[in-house]
Amino acid sequence: MIYLVLSCDLAGNRPLGVENELRGPEMPVILPPEILADLLSWNERMGEAVLADAETSSAIARLNVEGENLASHIASIVPGGAKVRYLKE
Repeated sequence: MIYLVLSCDLAGNRPLGVENELRGPEMPVILPPEILADLLSWNERMGEAVLADAETSSAIARLNVEGENLASHIASIVPGGAKVRYLKE
């Protein structure tokens, strides 16, 4: 069982990390290409929403729901099992 954290990475493209560890240059688990694409797309959109004007609260709320769903999906597909904690913006 691996413990992961999913959160927006404003400085790069590593929104997924191992709990209580610094994020390295690689994803901590191998993800199917379509899930990886969804994850990176979500990270980019969330980063834009966080850095935008104050009128983005509804966008951030929608992206938080999407992030929670991604966390659940990633947890279900990691070989050997994973718990993925999602950090809301």
